[in-house]
Amino acid sequence: MKNSRFVVIGLGHFGAHAASTLYNAGKEVIAIDFDKEVVQAMAENASQAVVADATDRIMLKNLGVGEADAAIISLGERMDVIILAALHVKELGVPYIAVKALSEDHGRILEAIGVTEVIHPEKDVAMRLANRLSRTDVIDFLPLLPGYSIVEIKTPAEFEGKSLKELALRNTLKIQLIAIERKQGKKSEFNIMPRAEDVLQADDLLVLLGENRHLDRIREIVKKMPNSI
Repeated sequence: MKNSRFVVIGLGHFGAHAASTLYNAGKEVIAIDFDKEVVQAMAENASQAVVADATDRIMLKNLGVGEADAAIISLGERMDVIILAALHVKELGVPYIAVKALSEDHGRILEAIGVTEVIHPEKDVAMRLANRLSRTDVIDFLPLLPGYSIVEIKTPAEFEGKSLKELALRNTLKIQLIAIERKQGKKSEFNIMPRAEDVLQADDLLVLLGENRHLDRIREIVKKMPNSI
C-alpha cells in the first residue's frame, strides 16, 4: 500500500487534526463532514473538503472514497452512524480503515465488520501516561504489539562513556537501542540506528525497543552489571 491517498470522515478535533497532519505531510486528503462550516474551515488543509452524509454509500462511492489507500473515521457520539459509515467504506474496498470507537463494546462491533484499527483516544492516552509515570526514568512510552513497547529513557550512569559494542544491550538486557537523541546547544540531534562504536554521553536520551518485562527490569539489571561492561 503506497499510502498516498487518504479519506477522513468526520472533522471534529480528532478528524481535523488527522486530516491537516496528513495534508501537511504532502498526502492527498479527502475531508468529509455533514457540517458546512466545519468543511469550509478545513478547505485549506485538505486536497478536497466536501459536505456529505457518511451514511450515504452512493455519495461516498461518487466521491472516490473506494480509491483511497486508507480511511480515518471519527463521527462524534452516534454509534449507529459510525458503524454504518465504516461498513460502507469497507464495502467500497478501502484496504486500511481506522475508526474512533465510543466504547469497548463499540470497538468489538467495528472489529467484527472488518475495521483494521479501532482507536480509543482517551484510553490510549491514559495508558500511555500511566505507563510513562510508573516506569523509572521513562520519559515517554509507546505500546506496540502485546507485551512489547518503545520507551525513551535518560542514559543510566552505568552506561555513560561506554560504546554500544561494550554494552551489548541485545545480549545482556535483551533490548534494542534504536535511536539516540543528543542535545547540541538548543537543538537536538537524532542518531537513528546507531553504530556499535557510538559512545553514550550523560545527557543522551535513549529510545529502546523490547519486551515490557525486560524494559521494566532495566534499572535493576543495570545495577548488577559488572563495571567492566
